[in-house]
Amino acid sequence: MRVRNIERSKEREEYVQGLKKVLIPSLFGILAGVICFYLYVAYPLMVIDDGTVATSLDRGIIPANLSARFEDMGIALGGDDGQNITVVKMDRGADKWVINSEYIIRRQSERLNIYQSPISEDWLLIALLLVLVQKFVYPYMHTRIEGAKDWLSVGFITSFCWFIVFTLLLTALF
Repeated sequence: MRVRNIERSKEREEYVQGLKKVLIPSLFGILAGVICFYLYVAYPLMVIDDGTVATSLDRGIIPANLSARFEDMGIALGGDDGQNITVVKMDRGADKWVINSEYIIRRQSERLNIYQSPISEDWLLIALLLVLVQKFVYPYMHTRIEGAKDWLSVGFITSFCWFIVFTLLLTALF
């Protein structure tokens, strides 16, 4: 009987350790996705009042006031020569436009929010940094991570959860 209780206790401890090795990287991956979204994408580059801007964008024209706002921020649309500007409406029914594949304009109430296209090389770096942070978290959780197999699974789970959360947040915004 005593041997059976010891076996159950050992099985329970292994179960809890395995659960921690899955849940902790998942939570860190979710945190990495949220951090990336808020650092790089969540806040618009600029906000302008709609007026007649939307109708001009529907026709593929950037109005002078919008072009002036970009110039005030030091952004040259269409390169140095000011030519080759393309405006594309994303969906027929939606109020979303893309300028030169670099800026996304989205209507929210009576304002137009302008976002930079979500292009960055630093996104995965956030997830990898949070994998490294976990090295210091596991001792506080009384969990042993031993060997390359455990660290590969921690890195994979964290990166996978980061990718899923970040992609879902991008889909919700754009």
